[in-house]
Amino acid sequence: MKPMTSRCPEPQRTFGILFALIHAIETVSEIFTLLSSHLCHLQHMFDERISSFAEQKFQRDGIDVRTGCRALGVSEKSLSVKVKSHGEVYSIPHGLVVWSTGVGTRPVVGDFMEQVGQGDRRALATNEWLRVKGTENVYALGDCAAIDQRKIMEDISSIFKAADEDNSGTLTVSEFQDVVDDILIRYPQVELYLKSKHLKDRESVDTEEFKSALCHVDSQAKSLPATAQVAAQQGAYLSRCFNRRQQCQELPEGPRRFTGAEQHQFRPFRYKHFGTFAPLGGEQAAAELPGDWVSMGHSTQWLWYSVYASKQVSWRTRVLVVSDWTRRFVFGRDL
Repeated sequence: MKPMTSRCPEPQRTFGILFALIHAIETVSEIFTLLSSHLCHLQHMFDERISSFAEQKFQRDGIDVRTGCRALGVSEKSLSVKVKSHGEVYSIPHGLVVWSTGVGTRPVVGDFMEQVGQGDRRALATNEWLRVKGTENVYALGDCAAIDQRKIMEDISSIFKAADEDNSGTLTVSEFQDVVDDILIRYPQVELYLKSKHLKDRESVDTEEFKSALCHVDSQAKSLPATAQVAAQQGAYLSRCFNRRQQCQELPEGPRRFTGAEQHQFRPFRYKHFGTFAPLGGEQAAAELPGDWVSMGHSTQWLWYSVYASKQVSWRTRVLVVSDWTRRFVFGRDL
């Protein structure tokens, strides 16, 4: 089947694929391995180098990429799209529309959100220990929850008071160093910010200077992506906390409470990003890995195969996945 290049291609041969999440790029690439597509593209999750590489490849493959668009509605025969930059609205005739932008809140989660006073949110708000805000022993992880990271400016006066051991009204470098480890654990957004020049070459700071130096720290806080990688780490974290609950009641392992004299029972959850892969079709993939390392092309596809297989939960599933890939390489795909 030849690629479509006109503004209004033949509907029966047009696929409209709406997406805004990482896994949806794989949807595009998988469909393209069967036939050429017409695409309304809504994505902003990758490094600019990967986005540019993917769009150029899609263009070479005959996929019509529309960036900066918003889907307004889908009818039986057409897709209504609005261009964000100048507000133009137009329709794209289609034979099939694939929705790959994620899912809405499950009814059971929505009902619970209403009960705990979070009905106006898209996901359950939890603290850094994954406990749902407004509850005592309810925890949430994965797509249904979002960590509401506490802002350091809410506790800045308490932090200064706790660090100022001699009550001099100023904070010396040694006094700050005594509490910096607890600050970095409790407020992870501080870690990157401390690399700036705000607290360099200063022997001491008073309360106002301390507040001024850290007033922009909270802008470093970012929400976690709704991916399996995050959910898996959250699950492992909670299981460890539950298994060590009694032990940590006697010997807390968390950071100090700056608003009190005790320690937190556990260390807060800290996500460690191991990278993101995006299969692009045609046995090519793109990867964004820690250390600002970006890889694209055929070799990255084989790296993706290796990582994907290694992350399966058992040897049985690994064998099944690899055997499926082998059959596809030998016999091709069925339409």
